[in-house]
Amino acid sequence: MWFANRNDEGIIYHKYFNPIPTEVVALVLTAIECCIDEWAQGLKEDIKFTSATNGSVYKGHLASLQRFQQHTAPYKLLEKICDNLHDTARFHAGVQPLAMILAAPHRINDDAFEDAIREYQLEEQDTVEDNESSGAG
Repeated sequence: MWFANRNDEGIIYHKYFNPIPTEVVALVLTAIECCIDEWAQGLKEDIKFTSATNGSVYKGHLASLQRFQQHTAPYKLLEKICDNLHDTARFHAGVQPLAMILAAPHRINDDAFEDAIREYQLEEQDTVEDNESSGAG
């Protein structure tokens, strides 16, 4: 949905999804609960996923996550879970972790300069050889 591929919203608008917001976690938990409820009788029964039918479930999950965050605040567990969810989602979308992209140096390394010099020297050598062969003929 948000991380299906490298062009999805979670990748493009990463500032809104890094870390995964608690509200998104609550929404996903609500969707999972709805899917489980669809199979409650042993056969799949379509249940419309709306705020009217799932609003109270969402609020319950959000409240539980907020209580979890308060109780585990010294350990920052929910923050770590949301960071991990974000990194895992990026992985499954086929992109690098955001930390690697942001930490990457934005400069050209010396090897690239050396390669450019070698390429220039080879082109110059070819030009001199071409001129010599055309002048001698």
